[in-house]
Amino acid sequence: MASSVMVGWQEDNGDLMATTLRGRDDEQARLDLLVQQVAAGQGRAMVLRGEPGIGKSAMLDVAEAFCRRAGISVLRGQASEMDHWLPFAALSDCLGTDTAERPGLARIRSLLRGDERAGALAGAAGQEFLIAEAILSSLDDWCSAGPVALLVDDVHWADTASLAVIHRLVRALDQLPLLVLLTSRPVPEPSPGSRLLVSLEEQKVPTVTLGPLDEDKVAELVAELTGACPGDRLRDLVAGAAGNPLYVIELISALSGTDRLDAGGPIEEVDGGDSLVPGSLNAAIFQRLGSLSAGTREMLRIVALLGRAFSAAEMTAVLQRPVTELLAPVAEAITAGVLEERGGLLAFRHDLIRRAVVQSYSQAVRTALHQQIGVALAAMNAPVERVAEHLLEASQLSERDVEWLRGALDSLVVRAPRLAVELLHRAQDCSPSDELDFELVRALLWAGRLPEAERAAQLLLTRPLAVEQEGVVRWWLAQAVLQQGRVPEAVSVARKAASLAGIPQAQAARFHALEAQALQLVVRLDEAERAADLAVSGGRQSGDAYTTAYGLTTHAAVLLVTRRVEEALALIDEAFVALGGREIQPDVQIAPHLARGYCLADLDRVAEAYEDFREGVRQSERAGGAFLTWHQSAIASLEFLRGNWDDALTAVQTGLDARDPLDVGPDLRAWAAMINIRRGQRTEHTEFVRTAPPDLRAYSYMEYLHWWARAMALDAGGDSEGAFRLLESFLWESDRLTNVAMLDQLFPDAARLAFCLGRADRLAALGASTREIAAFQPSPNKRGTAALCRGLAESDHSLLAESADAYQTAGRPLFVAFAQENEAVLRARAGHLSQAGTLLSQAVRTYLTLGADWDARRAEDRLSLEGLKLESRRAPTKAATGWDALTTTERLVLSMVAEGCSNPQIAERLYVSRRTAQTHVSRVMAKLGKSSRAELAVAAMLRTEA
Repeated sequence: MASSVMVGWQEDNGDLMATTLRGRDDEQARLDLLVQQVAAGQGRAMVLRGEPGIGKSAMLDVAEAFCRRAGISVLRGQASEMDHWLPFAALSDCLGTDTAERPGLARIRSLLRGDERAGALAGAAGQEFLIAEAILSSLDDWCSAGPVALLVDDVHWADTASLAVIHRLVRALDQLPLLVLLTSRPVPEPSPGSRLLVSLEEQKVPTVTLGPLDEDKVAELVAELTGACPGDRLRDLVAGAAGNPLYVIELISALSGTDRLDAGGPIEEVDGGDSLVPGSLNAAIFQRLGSLSAGTREMLRIVALLGRAFSAAEMTAVLQRPVTELLAPVAEAITAGVLEERGGLLAFRHDLIRRAVVQSYSQAVRTALHQQIGVALAAMNAPVERVAEHLLEASQLSERDVEWLRGALDSLVVRAPRLAVELLHRAQDCSPSDELDFELVRALLWAGRLPEAERAAQLLLTRPLAVEQEGVVRWWLAQAVLQQGRVPEAVSVARKAASLAGIPQAQAARFHALEAQALQLVVRLDEAERAADLAVSGGRQSGDAYTTAYGLTTHAAVLLVTRRVEEALALIDEAFVALGGREIQPDVQIAPHLARGYCLADLDRVAEAYEDFREGVRQSERAGGAFLTWHQSAIASLEFLRGNWDDALTAVQTGLDARDPLDVGPDLRAWAAMINIRRGQRTEHTEFVRTAPPDLRAYSYMEYLHWWARAMALDAGGDSEGAFRLLESFLWESDRLTNVAMLDQLFPDAARLAFCLGRADRLAALGASTREIAAFQPSPNKRGTAALCRGLAESDHSLLAESADAYQTAGRPLFVAFAQENEAVLRARAGHLSQAGTLLSQAVRTYLTLGADWDARRAEDRLSLEGLKLESRRAPTKAATGWDALTTTERLVLSMVAEGCSNPQIAERLYVSRRTAQTHVSRVMAKLGKSSRAELAVAAMLRTEA
C-alpha cells in the first residue's frame, strides 16, 4: 500500500524550503553574512548558479526570509523566457505595483506604458535611458530610507535593458545599502545574460554554484519525504535524479500517487516492477498533475501559455469563462502548490511545471493557441506588449491581427520597438501595403536599426507617394544617414527633399534646418548660414515655432564658431522666444542651452554659462539623453578653464557613463587627458590621446582639443619639437589661426613652444592673429591671449603682465600662470632676477594648487636655464587624498551624505544630474579611503564633532 508522503506542492513554504535546502548549510551561511552586511549599510551582490531544480529559487526564499528578519525591504521577481523582447520586463516584475508604498514607482509605470516619451533623436535607446534613470533614482531614494534587496530569479532570461540596470547597480554598490542576488542557469556564450555574468565576475562579484546532492544527502531527503529510510531499489531509482532535489521530490511525489511505495516498517521500498516508473521529470510532473481534477488540469494547460505570471482578467479572457467558474480550479491549483499568488497576479510556483505543460503541445497547436490568446488579450485591451508577445509566437498573422497592430503601433514602438519591427515584418507577409512599409521605417528608426531603416526608406521612395508622406520618409532617411555619421550625404538628402515640388513650406523649412546643422558639422559655414536663414524664414512664414528655433540655433552655432558671439547669443535668445520659453520639449532635436552656454563662456560670463550647461543636462536627461554627453563635455571644458579640475573630471566620468549617441566620448577623454598630462599622471585617457589617429574628430569643432592634448603629451614626454610640429601642422600650415572659435585655448602653449624653439615667424603670425581676434571681440580672455602671444613675439614683459591681469579677470588661473611664467623668463633675460623669481614663485604656486606638477617642473626648468633657481618649490600643493583634497563641491556633497540624502536628493539640491551626484560621491569616497556610503557618513559626522 502507498505511504503517506509529505512532499511536493502541498507543503507550506517553510516545510518546502527546509526540504529543498537539505545540504546547503554553507551556502545559507554565506547568504546570512551578506544580508547582515547590507543591513549594516554596505552594498553586496552574489550570483547563484546551477541547473534547473537544483535549489536556486529555494535559496532566494531563504535570502528573502533573512532580509525580512533583518528589516530589509525586498524587491523580488523572475525573468521569463517569453518576455526577453520586452525592455525592463524582469525589473518590472521585481518592482511590483504598489505605487502608494514606493515613491517614484508611479512614474516608472507611466514610462513603461509610454505615457512619457523620449525625443525622436533619442529613439528606443533614449526611452530606455529615461526608464533606467527613473528606476535607478527610485532605488537610490528607497535605499536612503533603509536597506533594500533586489532578488532576480532566472536572470539568464532577462531582457537586455534590465541587465544593463543590474550591471549599473552592481557598479554603484559602494554607495547603496543594496543586496543584488541573482540566480542563473549555465548559459551558452554569447548571450546578454552570459555577458552580464562575465562582467560581474570581473567586478569580483562572488558566484556560488549549487551542485548536486551527494548520495547520503539524497537518502536523507527521501527519508524526510517518505518518513522512512529508502531501500536499495528506491535508492537506485532516485539515483536517476542525479542529485537534483526537485527531481527527487517530483519522482517521489509521482510514486506517492501509486501503490509502488511499500511502507512495511522503517524501510521505505519500491516494488520490483518497472512499468510505472516515470522515465523523465516531465512524466513525473504529468503523473503528479493527474491527481488534480480534469477542470483544473485543462485550465492549467491553457494558462501555461500565458507565461510564468498572469492576471485573473487575462485568464478569464483567454478561457472565456466567468471568474466565478474559475475560483474552484484556481483554489485547487494553489492548494496543490502548482500556482501561487504573487503581487496581485497568479504565477506558476515552478517554471519547470509550466514549461513541461507548454512542451506537451505540438508546435502547430502551440502557435495556434498563442494566436488565439493574442486575439483574446487584444479584445480585453491588454497592454500592447502582452498581445504582441503572443502574436509573435503565432505562425502567421491574420487580417484581424494586422488591424490590431495598426492601432497599437504608436504605443508598441515606444514600449517594445523590437517587437514592433518583428510584427511589422510578419504583417508584410500577411497583408503587404505601403502603409505598413511606412510604419516599418519609423519603427526601425526608433529601434536604432539605422542601416535597415535607411534601406526601408529608400525602397519606399521608389514607389509613388503623396508629397507630404514622401517628405516624412525623406526626413527619416536623412535622420538615418546623419546618425550613421555620413554627414555630407545627409546634406544631399535634405537639399533634395526641400526642393520637392509641392512640399509644404513647414516641411521644406525643417529640411533647410537639418541641412544647416549638417553643413555646420562639416565646417561649410557660409552654406550653413544660408540654409539656416532659409529655415528661419520658412519657419516664421509657416508658423512652425520648432523649425524657427531650429534654424536660429543652427545659425547661432555658425556665428559662434566664426567669432560673432554677441550676435549668436541674441539669436539663441530669439530661439527661446520662438519656443515659448526655456523649457525644451523632448522631441526637439536642438540644444539651445548648449549653444548659449558656449557663447557666455567665450564672453567670460562663466557663472551664467555654467547654469545654462547644467540646465541643458537636466533637460537632456528628460529627453532621453541625446545631448547629455555633449553638455557634460561643455561642463568639463568650463571647469578646466576655471581651474576646478576635479569637478571637470567628475563631468568627464559622468559623461562617459552615459549613453553617447553623438559620439562625444573622445572629447571627454581628451579633457581628462589634458588634466592628467598636466598633473604628470599616466592614465588610460593619456594613452588614448597618444594612440588616437590624427584624423580623430575631423570636421568637429572640438578637433583642436585633440591636437592640443596630443601635443602636450609629446611635450610632457620630452619631445618639445615633436609637439610644436604637431601644432604647426594644425594651426599655421592649415590656416586655422583666425577662422574657428576656441582655438585660442591652445594658443598660449603654441606660443611658448614657438618661443622656446626660436620660431619667430610663427610667433609673429600668432601675435597678429590674436590681436585681430581681440580687436573683434575684446573680452578678457581674448585680450589675455593676444597680450601673451604678442608679448612673446615682441619680447615685451609688460604685455605679459597685462595678459596675466586679463586672464585673472576672465577667471582662468592656469592661463594666469602661463603669463607669469613667460614674463618671468623675459624678466630673467633682462637681468631682473628678483622680479623673475617672484613671478616664477607665483606661477608655480598656481600650478601646484591646480595639481599641475608637470607645468610647475617645466617652469622651474625653463627659469633654471636663465640662471634662476626657486629656493623652495614646495609651495602649497594640491593634495591627492584626504580631507584637503576635497573640492568645494565635494565638501558640500559630503555634508549632504552625512544628512542622509540620496543621490537624487543631492542632485536636486546642486541642480546637477543624478549621475553627476553619484560620481561626486564616488570621488569623495576614493579621496577619503572609504568603502561605503555608511562609512563616509560616519567619518563626516566624526570630523564635524571633532
